[in-house]
Amino acid sequence: MLYSEIKERENRFITALKIAFPFLLLIGYFFHAFQLFPYTSVNFILLILLIPIYVYYTVYLIYHGFQTTLIDPTTKTFTRMEIMTKIENIKDRENTTIIFLHVNNFSDINERYGIHNGDILLFHFIQKLEFFLREHHFKNVSIGRYSNDSFLFYIKNPSKELRHLLTIFTKSVQNVGISNIEIKVDFSLLSAAYDSDTKNIIEHLLMLIEEQKKSEEIMPNIKLNQFQMIIDEAIKYHQLFFKYQPALSLKTEKIEIVEVLTRMESQTYGLLSKQQIQRIVNHTGYEKIFDEKVFELLVEEILPLMEKEIFFSIEISPVTLRNLSFKHYLTTLFEKKNLAPNRFILEITEKKSYENMHRFKEIIESYQEVGFKIALGNFGGNNCSFEYLKYLPIDLVKFDIEFTKKMDDSKYQQLLLHYVELIQTLHIQSMVKFVDKEALLEKMKEIKPDYIQGFCISKPKNLEQIIGDIL
Repeated sequence: MLYSEIKERENRFITALKIAFPFLLLIGYFFHAFQLFPYTSVNFILLILLIPIYVYYTVYLIYHGFQTTLIDPTTKTFTRMEIMTKIENIKDRENTTIIFLHVNNFSDINERYGIHNGDILLFHFIQKLEFFLREHHFKNVSIGRYSNDSFLFYIKNPSKELRHLLTIFTKSVQNVGISNIEIKVDFSLLSAAYDSDTKNIIEHLLMLIEEQKKSEEIMPNIKLNQFQMIIDEAIKYHQLFFKYQPALSLKTEKIEIVEVLTRMESQTYGLLSKQQIQRIVNHTGYEKIFDEKVFELLVEEILPLMEKEIFFSIEISPVTLRNLSFKHYLTTLFEKKNLAPNRFILEITEKKSYENMHRFKEIIESYQEVGFKIALGNFGGNNCSFEYLKYLPIDLVKFDIEFTKKMDDSKYQQLLLHYVELIQTLHIQSMVKFVDKEALLEKMKEIKPDYIQGFCISKPKNLEQIIGDIL
């Protein structure tokens, strides 16, 4: 039995005592009432009134007991509210470590094996976790279900030792599986002394999980409220800066596309890339405000480059793109600055596909009618790029870095070759990025994408440098 189930049983036993004890008092009171008080009609009515009052009291306790259950009905772990309360009440925070456990492929398991089997798998997963912890002398660990596919728990132990043990556990589960079902697990851990605000702790744990999937950059140790402050300052005081990385057209052997790379300045943490803060921008709902500020500053800066016939590719949040007021803002801005939308490529990348694909297609077409082009970023990576290619009118595809990194693998060479041929058959242009060596450049030329980008072509440059190169 899980520790959470034991605590729930104790909670229900206490509720049962609260019901039974007044009942015994009521019976005793009935037996001795007329010995204590004179027999009158008023006293008799008052005595009888105790019965509905007790019934109401009992019903309330039963109802309240169901409403205030401590455990999740599926996994039998503590509910989110209960585990959050327990974390908030940790006394020895300096020596306590909080762990966030995430089942990466839970949605795939539900789709493939059904929701019922997914629930059973989670239950057995938690059973394995608690047994593993007991084997390593961690008893009565409070484990709570934070979301559909993630769990929180805390242990009074140094994080280094726990990291090693949890790595053993997650690798073991992934290698063996549960009930012949593959399960992929990630975890992050943090000292309870990181912050007195539990929300800040959990937010940072979530960011650590995300950053484990991104080897390109290291997420600085920034708390949620600090992120909000940095973004607010960047937007208010125009602390956004741009680098420009050219892409070579293999057809004309000229620079035809310049990718805009957005950076943010922080007095405390220095220069931050957009990728480092994109998640928190999304979390705080700043997507539209952020993207509007980016375009506002960008169009002012690139006016000298408008003399040259080049395209500007800039990453934009799909959430922003689907916001109709943003399109109005963008078209108004371009009319005011007398800029041609057909010189701009709006690049989108999304983990999961948008549900209303028909509506998304209409939105993209409305941008294209004005003149904007649409690009899919990180194509072929761990996202919904293939799904979007099937349904959406895309102008340019930018391949994921994995294809460039693994070009020595013949499988990846063949995949990229046939993807490029397929995409060009669909009258969509293609770009391969992160080409940093001459030998790799020659291989890419054999595959014949429309554009090649990387250090072999040019490193990211500031405005003055890019003007000197292009003009």
